[in-house]
Amino acid sequence: MTAKRITPEQQLQRRRRLSESPYTLLTSTDDHHWTWDIPSILSRAKKSSSSTQPLRVLLITTSLVEYDKGTRGTTHGFDRLKHVMLPPLVDSVTSMTSRGWQVDVYLILGYKVLAPHRRQLIIDALPPGVGLEVWEDAIPLHYKNSFNKDPKPDQAISNGDHALSRQHRYVLRDKLQFYDFFVGFEDDMRITADHVLEFLELSNDIHQLYGEALSSSSGQVVVNNGSSTQLPPPLANRHKPNDGASVGNDVINDPISVEHIQRLFPGLLRVEVLDRKSDHPLRKMGVLDNHRFMKEHPPSPNAFTAKDGQSLLDPTICCGENDPPRGKMTVHPKMEEVVMWETNIHATGVRKYPDPIGWVAAMPVEDRADVGSFWSGYTKEQPHLKRPRRLDETIGNQAGFMASRSQIEYFHSKACPGGFLPPFDSKHWKGDSLQRHSVEFWSGGFQLFGQCYLNRILPLEPRRFEKHLIYHVSNNKQRTAPAKKMIRVGDFYGQILTVKERAIKFAKEMWSIELT
Repeated sequence: MTAKRITPEQQLQRRRRLSESPYTLLTSTDDHHWTWDIPSILSRAKKSSSSTQPLRVLLITTSLVEYDKGTRGTTHGFDRLKHVMLPPLVDSVTSMTSRGWQVDVYLILGYKVLAPHRRQLIIDALPPGVGLEVWEDAIPLHYKNSFNKDPKPDQAISNGDHALSRQHRYVLRDKLQFYDFFVGFEDDMRITADHVLEFLELSNDIHQLYGEALSSSSGQVVVNNGSSTQLPPPLANRHKPNDGASVGNDVINDPISVEHIQRLFPGLLRVEVLDRKSDHPLRKMGVLDNHRFMKEHPPSPNAFTAKDGQSLLDPTICCGENDPPRGKMTVHPKMEEVVMWETNIHATGVRKYPDPIGWVAAMPVEDRADVGSFWSGYTKEQPHLKRPRRLDETIGNQAGFMASRSQIEYFHSKACPGGFLPPFDSKHWKGDSLQRHSVEFWSGGFQLFGQCYLNRILPLEPRRFEKHLIYHVSNNKQRTAPAKKMIRVGDFYGQILTVKERAIKFAKEMWSIELT
């Protein structure tokens, strides 16, 4: 697609099938191909809007229904397209085109037909020059409950609603050669240019470490603590994991290898802003003040201003909304109103990486993929406590993902068992990829970070950390998810800093290493 507006008929004529694509995925295992495009993409993303080579971005959105069904905290008949999908879509695209990026939108819809006037509603809301392509009636069909067995003779096929978000993988493979960067999320997530730029900055930092490790005689990069490069004891003499991990839970400033650098990936945290209705259960006195693991990990004072105790994080980056608010978003949010539920401090670790990354939070990862961090629950007195790994309630589902072309190629060819892109026909998928996996698997959380060899990290510098928060604009989890799972994002950030402070103390007491 080009920046010129094209008609639906022209779009249909230009749509290519996978079998017609001349593009071949990179299948080489040569490490020098890894994230080869990140430095160039970041450079183009930061250029002025008058650049002759603008960054090409494809924004893919999956939307199951046009009007809400009234389930999971929604209102029956509420115009989801207009009030839930469209506002964050417009925000995302506008933030990108204002930087001069060339953006196209691809909608994957679970409903039969997008009426012409509804299509026009979307076109009119998008900035000029943005291409729009729509895949209607996109829900895949399957034989329900037929995993590992043949369908019954009289069994009819049915819609696999849970796998609508699998369809963006087909779009990715079809469009991979035509764009530099891909943003694929569920319809109620707001991803702006600020998020993309931070993602690219951190990806580039990782790429820089990778280059240093490749050129090192040891194949590793070490942490430089000022004038000192004192290393902790060898891992063989340290904590032994009690699961399938190859490293223990006391990894703080250890050298990192090429193989482990390749597993690093920018993480995202899904958040909401509390609505201001008088009956809100989370606004009752003390509910959010006494969250889980508060006693074990009280938030560090260093996460708040000394003057008035406000969080160092800025809520407007993820969740800013002017008056009058659109849909169910909260106007002019305060940081103490921004909450999360997808993970918690008990499932989190910290680690100090070599510059330019520095201190990060380590999000949950499957044990066999772990590159190591200082787990929040680790102590030398109780070294055998079980670390949360691949658990649905704490894995940190982010309802989508973003990646460059080379990162997607890496997912498919190396990081993800069974691959990331279609046709999903290897033995890994056990004959039917639709039977075994939920929407959370396909939307980029449970596969990428529960099966693939990827470790999500969150920089602890506040101006960077806040750009890893993404707004779930449906704002319904705060009233439907268990209250015990909800925590203020500012408090979570403070708890991470507490774990960082404990890691610094541990390194000094156990290894006589001074970290900052």
